Amino acid sequence: MAVVRDLVNILAEIPLEVWSKIVENEPEWLHMKGILRKYEFSRFAVLMITAGLNDFQLKGKAEVAYWPKLRELLDKNEVPSSLNEMKHILSEFYKRERFANLKLKRLNRFLSSELAVKLWNAEPKDVASNFLRIWHDLATTMRQNKDAKTIVFAMKCLGIALIMAGESNFRFEQIPIPVDYRVRIFTKRLGVNAETDDEVRRFWNNVLEMLRKDVPINMIHLDSLIWQIGTMSNKEIIEYFKKFGLESVGEKLVEGLK
Repeated sequence: MAVVRDLVNILAEIPLEVWSKIVENEPEWLHMKGILRKYEFSRFAVLMITAGLNDFQLKGKAEVAYWPKLRELLDKNEVPSSLNEMKHILSEFYKRERFANLKLKRLNRFLSSELAVKLWNAEPKDVASNFLRIWHDLATTMRQNKDAKTIVFAMKCLGIALIMAGESNFRFEQIPIPVDYRVRIFTKRLGVNAETDDEVRRFWNNVLEMLRKDVPINMIHLDSLIWQIGTMSNKEIIEYFKKFGLESVGEKLVEGLK
């Protein structure tokens, strides 16, 4: 597919250190980094999965209405000493959210699960080595397809938690891109005829597979970029890459957008 090849040729110009900076620009990273220091890894891992599972149908943009508001609540509370305490703290947040009953139900389902119990005292290396198993277990726990947007996004949040904790040796390339509005819009702007979420996932899986021949990234990096630039204007995309000293990448990218 020509569009895949052309896109990969452009994205391959992004150095690995810039891909890392792109991930660090995600709202999950920007607003939750301080909570990792407060919670330590195991509790933080459970928290990030929980937050990822309920990051849908928000009151506004995630970077404004969700992650900073969640951080404010966590800053005001002590570190939970049990899963029940975490459930109590987060219930205060989700009962005021849209689709509150559904989100409280999902909160309870995960935090009452065997998976959450296992993660509560897990070390980063244990989570990294069992990453794909956790993905399957999470889908089973939540009674969802493992490719469902909230499941793969929760796994992205767990992956970001691992990277924050200094652990990058885990397999994420098998996990598909979380297909949301921004990803759909950008895929369409590339001129890709993807009618279903599965077709969108297949397109980005192909992009990642080819891109990994040039740079050792995974879907966390690629999704972070697409999510951030997905609804930007052409001018904003060029300015975005200019911040990283890669203005030419932005210019080449917008040339192929519809």
